[in-house]
Amino acid sequence: MPRKKKNDIWENYLHSATTKTVKCKHCDKVYQFANVNKMANHLLKCYKCPVVIKNKLKTTPETNTPAINMPRPDVSLIETSPDQSMIDANTSSTSTNSEPLISAEKKLYLDQLLSKAIFVTGSPLSMVEHPLWVRFFNELQPIYKLPSRKAISTTHLEATYNEMLKEITEELKTTNNLHLQCDGWSNQRNEGIINFIIAKPEPVFVKSLNTLNNRHTSEYLCQEIIKVMNEYGGQKFVTLIGDNANNIQRAFQMVKESYTNVIPLRCIAHTLNLLCEDCLRPEPVKAFISIAIDTIKAIKRSQAMSALLALIIKDKGSGETLKLPGKTRWGSYCTALKSLKNSKVALQTLAVHENAVITHEIKSNLLDPSFWTMTEHCIKLLEPITDKIFKLEGNGILINEVFMAFRDIESTFNFIIPEITMLNDEHKEFITEALTRRTNNCLKPIHYAAYMLDPRSQGIELNEESEVDAMEFIHDVGQSLNIDIGVDLANYRAKNGLWSKPFLWKHVAEMDPVVWWKGLCGSKLLSRVAVRILTAPCTSAATERSFSTHAHIHSHKRNRLTTDRAAKIAFISYNWNLLHKQKDNNDENDDPLSSPTIPSSPVPDERPSTSRGNEAEIEFFDIARISDSSENGSDSD
Repeated sequence: MPRKKKNDIWENYLHSATTKTVKCKHCDKVYQFANVNKMANHLLKCYKCPVVIKNKLKTTPETNTPAINMPRPDVSLIETSPDQSMIDANTSSTSTNSEPLISAEKKLYLDQLLSKAIFVTGSPLSMVEHPLWVRFFNELQPIYKLPSRKAISTTHLEATYNEMLKEITEELKTTNNLHLQCDGWSNQRNEGIINFIIAKPEPVFVKSLNTLNNRHTSEYLCQEIIKVMNEYGGQKFVTLIGDNANNIQRAFQMVKESYTNVIPLRCIAHTLNLLCEDCLRPEPVKAFISIAIDTIKAIKRSQAMSALLALIIKDKGSGETLKLPGKTRWGSYCTALKSLKNSKVALQTLAVHENAVITHEIKSNLLDPSFWTMTEHCIKLLEPITDKIFKLEGNGILINEVFMAFRDIESTFNFIIPEITMLNDEHKEFITEALTRRTNNCLKPIHYAAYMLDPRSQGIELNEESEVDAMEFIHDVGQSLNIDIGVDLANYRAKNGLWSKPFLWKHVAEMDPVVWWKGLCGSKLLSRVAVRILTAPCTSAATERSFSTHAHIHSHKRNRLTTDRAAKIAFISYNWNLLHKQKDNNDENDDPLSSPTIPSSPVPDERPSTSRGNEAEIEFFDIARISDSSENGSDSD
């Protein structure tokens, strides 16, 4: 007759009736041959084995189990009832109905939290299968088992995306003044993509459209723009903004035929970038820029020269890393020239250094005073424009500063262009005309109105024609809202009535215009018009940033990502980073996953591997019950 199994370990295992196989009662872990030490070690690590059983096994000398350095379970992961915490550790616990260490809801919550971290940071989805990550999480908390790569890329991605989309949609549908941005690009697979951003005034990424075999014609763009507008309430949109491409601007005009109150705008940053290109077109400037960029390339692409320059910069204590301009980012030429100018001393030292291997032409350029004079002239020409680009391409409320940005560039050009000796009169006239043309194409009555409604300026620099355009536009916006703001506008400009109070103007210099109108003038009808105008974005830079996020996720190394999956990850990453830009990442109130819901068709839990064969073919029985019945039954040795 078989020996009786009185060991507490056997109470937690089922024994096969036909083989020597044993199976854990808690997690279905199967051993082909019973081994007490292995079985004990498994129970101590088993993520479903109750704590009371583990404590009992640790205090049982009969098992001869070697000491195991087990980490203390995270109390936040252990689901116990008040009564269970009072159970004495020495109490026998053979019931299989004990609460698991981690509930299904808690496991889902942690899986979604981990998945969200992967999506937001742009980490590869396969990281959960890497053995070092698996080992790290196992050492950190053995009771938590990582979700599979498939679960992250399907179930959890859909859950996180749908949750964020629902939250954003609900917020946009309750917001009155919306502004739509859109632009197209080609992803890693050379597929046509159009990204849509809605500003309220904070921009949110709402849609990434795979255009498939559709050409980006104005008709197609108009159709897709109207679809997005209708989804969030077409009448709530104030402006449409995109780059200066003809198809985009024509599409905006076609949308205006359906929504007459919407205002098509050009991107100010893109316009100023094109103005930089205009300034680089005169032949003397073009020729010098070519020489300067070739000089930077020759030094940066030589490992020996780059290392020697770095040593000289460190020794001299002046200079910086040389920078190359970006393609079609004409303003970046100013950054490249500035890096050249700031490293003048180091570069001239490099030119005469005994260890420098440098061409005679480049050496002559670096030692020629006229080379540095032309560098300064080109910087003076481009810097007023690039400073405004960097200022206006942010996500803040800046439409009220557009008018003065062009005025500042104009006044600066009037002062510096006569001093640039490398340009003749024809070249100077060309640049001046280019500035006038870009300004007239870009500035609209809404920019004049925003400048007039800025309490810091009140439109003081507007000429008579622009002033009339601004007031007419403000009146028309009021009419579209079915309110008469004529009296309020007159009192605001004359500082009568409410606006005659000195306290209103005391801190206006350091106060956001929208806050000023909402907080101090909210009782006036003009406030509604002012907020509607001032919340409009002045650039489509937010769309460009969404492309950067998309490209980071759908990179050359991750080109196997489907277009739809990459778009959803980019949606999550962009919006999370934007919404939490100024928040503490450890803020507990910043977690929308606090109450996870079970998916309708979740990916099955990943359990420890069972036997090598078919588990259904093995019949197990409880060895503990057999042992007890042998002691109490009639059969004996």
